[in-house]
Amino acid sequence: MTWYENKAAERAKVAKRIRWWALLLFAIGTLAPIVLTLLNKIETILRQMGWSSWLTSIPMTEIGYVLLATAGALVVFDQFFDASGSWIRFRQSQARLEVLLADFRFSWAKSMAQTQGAQTTRDPVVPFTWLLRDFVIKVELLAEDETAQWAKRFSEMIDSFDRNPNLKVTVGSANADSLGNRRSTDATSDSGNGDVASQGAPGAAGTAPAPGNAPQRDRAATADTAVTIRLAIVGAVTLDSGSLQLFVDEELRPVPPDGLVELQLDAGHSHTVVATGRRNGQTLRDEFHEDITIDDENKSFALQL
Repeated sequence: MTWYENKAAERAKVAKRIRWWALLLFAIGTLAPIVLTLLNKIETILRQMGWSSWLTSIPMTEIGYVLLATAGALVVFDQFFDASGSWIRFRQSQARLEVLLADFRFSWAKSMAQTQGAQTTRDPVVPFTWLLRDFVIKVELLAEDETAQWAKRFSEMIDSFDRNPNLKVTVGSANADSLGNRRSTDATSDSGNGDVASQGAPGAAGTAPAPGNAPQRDRAATADTAVTIRLAIVGAVTLDSGSLQLFVDEELRPVPPDGLVELQLDAGHSHTVVATGRRNGQTLRDEFHEDITIDDENKSFALQL
Protein backbone atom coordinates (compact mmCIF):
# COMPACT_ATOMS: atom_id res chain seq x y z
CA MET A 1 0.00 0.00 0.00
CA THR A 2 2.87 2.38 0.78
CA TRP A 3 4.54 1.51 -2.53
CA TYR A 4 1.36 2.22 -4.48
CA GLU A 5 0.82 5.45 -2.57
CA ASN A 6 4.34 6.70 -3.33
CA LYS A 7 4.14 5.70 -6.99
CA ALA A 8 0.72 7.31 -7.36
CA ALA A 9 2.05 10.57 -5.89
CA GLU A 10 4.97 10.55 -8.36
CA ARG A 11 2.73 9.89 -11.37
CA ALA A 12 0.25 12.51 -10.16
CA LYS A 13 2.93 15.22 -10.22
CA VAL A 14 4.07 14.28 -13.72
CA ALA A 15 0.53 13.94 -15.10
CA LYS A 16 -0.66 17.24 -13.62
CA ARG A 17 2.35 19.14 -14.94
CA ILE A 18 1.99 17.70 -18.43
CA ARG A 19 -1.73 18.46 -18.58
CA TRP A 20 -1.26 21.94 -17.11
CA TRP A 21 1.38 22.92 -19.66
CA ALA A 22 -0.59 21.32 -22.50
CA LEU A 23 -3.71 23.33 -21.62
CA LEU A 24 -1.72 26.56 -21.23
CA LEU A 25 0.09 26.17 -24.55
CA PHE A 26 -3.11 25.15 -26.31
CA ALA A 27 -4.90 28.24 -25.00
CA ILE A 28 -2.08 30.61 -26.00
CA GLY A 29 -1.70 28.98 -29.40
CA THR A 30 -5.42 29.28 -30.06
CA LEU A 31 -5.41 32.96 -29.05
CA ALA A 32 -2.39 33.82 -31.22
CA PRO A 33 -4.39 34.55 -34.45
CA ILE A 34 -6.84 36.71 -32.48
CA VAL A 35 -3.96 38.64 -30.94
CA LEU A 36 -2.48 39.14 -34.43
CA THR A 37 -5.74 40.69 -35.64
CA LEU A 38 -5.78 42.99 -32.62
CA LEU A 39 -2.18 44.07 -33.27
CA ASN A 40 -3.01 44.89 -36.89
CA LYS A 41 -5.80 47.21 -35.77
CA ILE A 42 -3.57 48.85 -33.18
CA GLU A 43 -0.85 49.43 -35.79
CA THR A 44 -3.39 51.00 -38.16
CA ILE A 45 -4.44 53.44 -35.45
CA LEU A 46 -0.83 54.26 -34.61
CA ARG A 47 -0.01 54.95 -38.28
CA GLN A 48 -2.98 57.29 -38.56
CA MET A 49 -1.58 59.14 -35.59
CA GLY A 50 1.82 59.40 -37.28
CA TRP A 51 3.55 56.89 -35.09
CA SER A 52 5.56 53.97 -36.35
CA SER A 53 4.89 50.51 -35.01
CA TRP A 54 6.67 47.18 -35.00
CA LEU A 55 3.76 45.18 -33.56
CA THR A 56 2.81 43.36 -36.75
CA SER A 57 6.38 42.24 -37.26
CA ILE A 58 5.86 39.68 -34.49
CA PRO A 59 5.16 36.29 -36.15
CA MET A 60 2.11 35.53 -34.02
CA THR A 61 0.67 32.95 -36.43
CA GLU A 62 3.88 30.93 -36.53
CA ILE A 63 4.20 31.18 -32.76
CA GLY A 64 0.65 29.89 -32.41
CA TYR A 65 1.40 26.87 -34.59
CA VAL A 66 4.50 26.07 -32.55
CA LEU A 67 2.61 26.31 -29.28
CA LEU A 68 -0.23 24.09 -30.56
CA ALA A 69 2.27 21.51 -31.81
CA THR A 70 4.05 21.55 -28.43
CA ALA A 71 0.77 21.09 -26.58
CA GLY A 72 -0.12 18.14 -28.81
CA ALA A 73 3.32 16.62 -28.26
CA LEU A 74 2.85 16.84 -24.48
CA VAL A 75 -0.49 15.04 -24.70
CA VAL A 76 1.04 12.31 -26.88
CA PHE A 77 3.92 12.00 -24.43
CA ASP A 78 1.46 11.50 -21.57
CA GLN A 79 -0.53 8.94 -23.54
CA PHE A 80 2.54 6.95 -24.58
CA PHE A 81 4.14 6.76 -21.14
CA ASP A 82 0.69 6.54 -19.49
CA ALA A 83 1.46 8.93 -16.64
CA SER A 84 -2.21 9.79 -16.05
CA GLY A 85 -3.34 6.18 -16.48
CA SER A 86 -0.69 4.89 -14.07
CA TRP A 87 -1.71 7.49 -11.50
CA ILE A 88 -5.33 6.32 -11.63
CA ARG A 89 -4.38 2.63 -11.68
CA PHE A 90 -2.08 2.95 -8.65
CA ARG A 91 -4.76 4.75 -6.65
CA GLN A 92 -7.30 2.05 -7.51
CA SER A 93 -4.89 -0.71 -6.47
CA GLN A 94 -4.15 1.07 -3.21
CA ALA A 95 -7.86 1.40 -2.45
CA ARG A 96 -8.48 -2.29 -3.23
CA LEU A 97 -5.61 -3.30 -0.93
CA GLU A 98 -7.12 -1.23 1.87
CA VAL A 99 -10.43 -3.07 1.41
CA LEU A 100 -8.66 -6.45 1.45
CA LEU A 101 -6.77 -5.52 4.61
CA ALA A 102 -9.94 -4.35 6.38
CA ASP A 103 -11.76 -7.55 5.41
CA PHE A 104 -8.83 -9.65 6.66
CA ARG A 105 -8.76 -7.83 10.01
CA PHE A 106 -12.49 -8.33 10.62
CA SER A 107 -12.32 -11.99 9.57
CA TRP A 108 -9.37 -12.53 11.91
CA ALA A 109 -11.20 -10.81 14.78
CA LYS A 110 -14.25 -13.00 14.13
CA SER A 111 -12.13 -16.17 14.27
CA MET A 112 -10.46 -14.98 17.47
CA ALA A 113 -13.87 -14.34 19.02
CA GLN A 114 -15.06 -17.81 18.05
CA THR A 115 -12.04 -19.42 19.73
CA GLN A 116 -12.27 -16.97 22.67
CA GLY A 117 -8.74 -15.82 21.97
CA ALA A 118 -7.15 -19.07 23.08
CA GLN A 119 -5.55 -21.91 21.14
CA THR A 120 -6.08 -24.96 23.32
CA THR A 121 -6.16 -27.59 20.58
CA ARG A 122 -4.72 -28.05 17.13
CA ASP A 123 -8.03 -27.88 15.24
CA PRO A 124 -8.80 -24.14 15.71
CA VAL A 125 -5.55 -23.27 13.93
CA VAL A 126 -7.00 -24.35 10.57
CA PRO A 127 -9.42 -21.36 10.06
CA PHE A 128 -6.56 -18.93 10.76
CA THR A 129 -4.39 -20.67 8.17
CA TRP A 130 -7.18 -20.42 5.60
CA LEU A 131 -7.63 -16.74 6.34
CA LEU A 132 -3.92 -16.08 5.83
CA ARG A 133 -3.79 -18.11 2.61
CA ASP A 134 -6.84 -16.42 1.07
CA PHE A 135 -5.53 -12.99 2.03
CA VAL A 136 -2.10 -13.59 0.48
CA ILE A 137 -3.64 -15.00 -2.71
CA LYS A 138 -5.93 -11.97 -3.07
CA VAL A 139 -3.02 -9.56 -2.64
CA GLU A 140 -0.84 -11.41 -5.13
CA LEU A 141 -3.68 -11.61 -7.68
CA LEU A 142 -4.30 -7.89 -7.32
CA ALA A 143 -0.64 -7.06 -7.92
CA GLU A 144 -0.50 -9.42 -10.88
CA ASP A 145 -3.69 -7.97 -12.38
CA GLU A 146 -2.34 -4.43 -12.04
CA THR A 147 0.90 -5.46 -13.77
CA ALA A 148 -1.07 -7.17 -16.55
CA GLN A 149 -3.10 -3.98 -17.09
CA TRP A 150 0.09 -1.95 -17.35
CA ALA A 151 1.66 -4.42 -19.81
CA LYS A 152 -1.48 -4.50 -21.98
CA ARG A 153 -1.79 -0.71 -22.01
CA PHE A 154 1.88 -0.20 -22.84
CA SER A 155 1.79 -2.83 -25.61
CA GLU A 156 -1.24 -1.15 -27.15
CA MET A 157 0.52 2.22 -27.13
CA ILE A 158 3.64 0.75 -28.75
CA ASP A 159 1.55 -0.93 -31.47
CA SER A 160 -0.36 2.29 -32.09
CA PHE A 161 2.90 4.22 -32.25
CA ASP A 162 4.45 1.75 -34.69
CA ARG A 163 1.36 1.72 -36.94
CA ASN A 164 1.22 5.51 -37.19
CA PRO A 165 1.73 6.27 -40.92
CA ASN A 166 3.13 9.71 -40.10
CA LEU A 167 6.09 8.09 -38.35
CA LYS A 168 7.05 5.71 -41.14
CA VAL A 169 9.92 6.49 -43.50
CA THR A 170 9.97 5.01 -46.98
CA VAL A 171 13.49 4.47 -48.31
CA GLY A 172 14.08 4.47 -52.04
CA SER A 173 10.47 5.23 -52.99
CA ALA A 174 11.53 6.81 -56.28
CA ASN A 175 13.49 3.71 -57.28
CA ALA A 176 10.55 1.51 -56.32
CA ASP A 177 8.18 3.62 -58.43
CA SER A 178 10.47 3.50 -61.46
CA LEU A 179 10.90 -0.25 -61.03
CA GLY A 180 7.14 -0.68 -60.85
CA ASN A 181 6.70 1.41 -63.99
CA ARG A 182 9.25 -0.72 -65.86
CA ARG A 183 7.53 -3.90 -64.76
CA SER A 184 4.14 -2.63 -65.90
CA THR A 185 5.64 -1.61 -69.24
CA ASP A 186 7.25 -5.03 -69.67
CA ALA A 187 4.00 -6.76 -68.78
CA THR A 188 2.13 -4.68 -71.36
CA SER A 189 4.63 -5.45 -74.08
CA ASP A 190 4.60 -9.16 -73.20
CA SER A 191 0.83 -9.30 -73.37
CA GLY A 192 0.94 -7.56 -76.74
CA ASN A 193 3.30 -10.27 -78.03
CA GLY A 194 0.78 -12.96 -77.14
CA ASP A 195 2.24 -14.25 -73.87
CA VAL A 196 -0.59 -16.57 -72.92
CA ALA A 197 0.97 -17.73 -69.64
CA SER A 198 1.00 -14.17 -68.26
CA GLN A 199 -2.75 -13.96 -68.87
CA GLY A 200 -3.46 -16.94 -66.57
CA ALA A 201 -4.53 -19.32 -69.31
CA PRO A 202 -5.07 -23.05 -68.63
CA GLY A 203 -1.83 -24.98 -68.44
CA ALA A 204 0.12 -22.08 -66.93
CA ALA A 205 2.05 -22.35 -63.69
CA GLY A 206 -1.05 -21.29 -61.79
CA THR A 207 -2.87 -18.19 -60.75
CA ALA A 208 -2.13 -16.15 -57.64
CA PRO A 209 -4.28 -16.88 -54.62
CA ALA A 210 -7.08 -14.51 -53.73
CA PRO A 211 -5.87 -11.55 -51.66
CA GLY A 212 -8.05 -12.44 -48.67
CA ASN A 213 -7.15 -16.12 -48.38
CA ALA A 214 -3.91 -15.80 -46.42
CA PRO A 215 -5.32 -13.48 -43.71
CA GLN A 216 -8.33 -15.78 -43.38
CA ARG A 217 -6.04 -18.74 -42.79
CA ASP A 218 -4.11 -16.74 -40.21
CA ARG A 219 -7.31 -15.84 -38.39
CA ALA A 220 -8.45 -19.44 -38.45
CA ALA A 221 -5.12 -20.60 -37.05
CA THR A 222 -5.37 -18.00 -34.28
CA ALA A 223 -8.91 -19.06 -33.44
CA ASP A 224 -7.78 -22.70 -33.03
CA THR A 225 -4.87 -21.83 -30.71
CA ALA A 226 -5.19 -23.19 -27.17
CA VAL A 227 -4.37 -20.67 -24.44
CA THR A 228 -3.54 -21.69 -20.88
CA ILE A 229 -4.93 -19.50 -18.11
CA ARG A 230 -4.54 -19.79 -14.34
CA LEU A 231 -7.66 -19.73 -12.18
CA ALA A 232 -7.80 -19.24 -8.41
CA ILE A 233 -11.07 -19.96 -6.62
CA VAL A 234 -10.73 -17.87 -3.48
CA GLY A 235 -12.33 -19.50 -0.43
CA ALA A 236 -12.34 -22.99 -1.93
CA VAL A 237 -10.61 -24.56 1.07
CA THR A 238 -13.38 -23.37 3.41
CA LEU A 239 -16.18 -25.05 1.40
CA ASP A 240 -17.98 -28.18 2.47
CA SER A 241 -16.00 -31.28 1.50
CA GLY A 242 -16.67 -32.44 -2.07
CA SER A 243 -19.00 -29.53 -2.92
CA LEU A 244 -16.61 -27.57 -5.16
CA GLN A 245 -17.47 -27.80 -8.87
CA LEU A 246 -16.08 -25.97 -11.90
CA PHE A 247 -17.89 -25.55 -15.23
CA VAL A 248 -16.25 -24.20 -18.39
CA ASP A 249 -18.81 -23.42 -21.10
CA GLU A 250 -21.29 -25.65 -19.21
CA GLU A 251 -18.80 -28.53 -19.20
CA LEU A 252 -17.74 -29.96 -15.84
CA ARG A 253 -13.99 -29.73 -15.31
CA PRO A 254 -11.89 -31.35 -12.56
CA VAL A 255 -10.67 -28.96 -9.89
CA PRO A 256 -8.48 -29.66 -6.84
CA PRO A 257 -9.79 -28.85 -3.33
CA ASP A 258 -7.47 -25.82 -3.02
CA GLY A 259 -9.17 -24.15 -6.01
CA LEU A 260 -5.97 -23.56 -8.01
CA VAL A 261 -6.23 -24.92 -11.54
CA GLU A 262 -4.90 -24.30 -15.04
CA LEU A 263 -7.40 -24.28 -17.91
CA GLN A 264 -6.79 -24.60 -21.64
CA LEU A 265 -9.21 -22.45 -23.64
CA ASP A 266 -9.50 -21.76 -27.36
CA ALA A 267 -8.35 -18.30 -28.39
CA GLY A 268 -10.68 -16.15 -30.43
CA HIS A 269 -13.80 -17.34 -28.56
CA SER A 270 -15.86 -16.13 -25.62
CA HIS A 271 -15.82 -18.47 -22.63
CA THR A 272 -17.93 -18.70 -19.48
CA VAL A 273 -16.33 -20.10 -16.33
CA VAL A 274 -18.58 -20.90 -13.35
CA ALA A 275 -17.56 -22.11 -9.88
CA THR A 276 -20.10 -23.45 -7.38
CA GLY A 277 -19.90 -24.89 -3.89
CA ARG A 278 -21.51 -25.04 -0.47
CA ARG A 279 -20.40 -23.60 2.84
CA ASN A 280 -22.32 -24.65 5.94
CA GLY A 281 -25.09 -25.92 3.67
CA GLN A 282 -25.40 -22.59 1.80
CA THR A 283 -24.95 -22.71 -1.98
CA LEU A 284 -22.38 -20.28 -3.40
CA ARG A 285 -21.71 -19.36 -7.02
CA ASP A 286 -19.45 -17.03 -8.99
CA GLU A 287 -18.65 -16.71 -12.69
CA PHE A 288 -16.91 -14.59 -15.31
CA HIS A 289 -17.21 -14.16 -19.07
CA GLU A 290 -14.06 -13.48 -21.06
CA ASP A 291 -13.10 -13.17 -24.72
CA ILE A 292 -9.88 -15.16 -24.72
CA THR A 293 -7.04 -14.07 -27.03
CA ILE A 294 -3.48 -15.28 -27.49
CA ASP A 295 -2.36 -12.36 -25.28
CA ASP A 296 -4.11 -14.05 -22.32
CA GLU A 297 -1.49 -16.84 -22.17
CA ASN A 298 -0.67 -17.57 -18.48
CA LYS A 299 -2.97 -14.76 -17.36
CA SER A 300 -4.51 -15.16 -13.88
CA PHE A 301 -8.22 -15.02 -13.12
CA ALA A 302 -10.06 -15.31 -9.80
CA LEU A 303 -13.51 -16.37 -8.62
CA GLN A 304 -14.79 -15.64 -5.11
CA LEU A 305 -16.80 -18.19 -3.14
